[in-house]
Amino acid sequence: MHSRRLVALVLLCATTTVTSVAPVAAATPRTPPASHVPMTTGERPLTPAELARSAAKIRAANEFVAHFEATGLGLRSLGCVPNITPQAPRSDTVANTVTSAAALTRRIVAGSCAPPSGFLQVEARQQIFDHYCGPAAGQVISNYSWAMRAGKDKYTQGNIAGWMGTDVNGQTSAFGLAEGLEQATVRSPRRPVTFGWTVTELDDLDGDGTTGDELHNYLMSAISGTKMPIAVALKPHEPDSSDFLASWPKAIRSNGHWIAAYGWYETWGPRARMYYADSSANQGGGTGKYWDPTAEIARLIDAHTKRFVW
Repeated sequence: MHSRRLVALVLLCATTTVTSVAPVAAATPRTPPASHVPMTTGERPLTPAELARSAAKIRAANEFVAHFEATGLGLRSLGCVPNITPQAPRSDTVANTVTSAAALTRRIVAGSCAPPSGFLQVEARQQIFDHYCGPAAGQVISNYSWAMRAGKDKYTQGNIAGWMGTDVNGQTSAFGLAEGLEQATVRSPRRPVTFGWTVTELDDLDGDGTTGDELHNYLMSAISGTKMPIAVALKPHEPDSSDFLASWPKAIRSNGHWIAAYGWYETWGPRARMYYADSSANQGGGTGKYWDPTAEIARLIDAHTKRFVW
């Protein structure tokens, strides 16, 4: 069982106050712009045209994964016997390579038996206001799409928030985030010519009782097919849930949070992982690069709006 610690914070990106049971260092004060209004979690329904666009992207993703598996790449790790040690902390501070002795846990070390995986080179960013998780995730994705050098930003979070409607609405909706990403990545060198940001609802399309397999297929297609990150909306760590982000070890009631997914490990199964950048060190979580089991991420998405942008 994961231990739970409750932290008393008032957040706008992931917010509701709970009672602290242990002293917590005060977060850096954040003053939102004057146009801030109270946050809600409502999302409008997808139109028929938006549903059709999402369905087309899902079909393309499933075709990509089917082709991947048909090549035998997804079975590469089955031909050897890996050595596995207990699980490491789910943090990935140096992209997809872990070098410290303590972090060599649950890592396959059997010669050339490396499991299939895919990663994009991104840098995490700290959100500048409590309700700016969407703009921060957008900044991570925009910087990747524009192939920015380390430590450099193509656009400020304020610019991106304007495109996303974050300050006007007091939050970032899925459609606001998609519109902001359109503006922040248009004509960028890494964005495919025919690419368009799409809002998709995560559903159990095959009726197997989990949305983890669907999410992992979409992740594999986005990272290794179109080579673009995914923006994911979820509940990071609810007090009454055993599922939570590695970047949010402390429980807090939340109106939702955005992260930027940039990598995957293993094809769908018990060891399938999503790698992501978080922005919330001053909001109760962490800022950096982390991973969690894709199945767990899917449940956190299901607990929120069930939406992601890719």
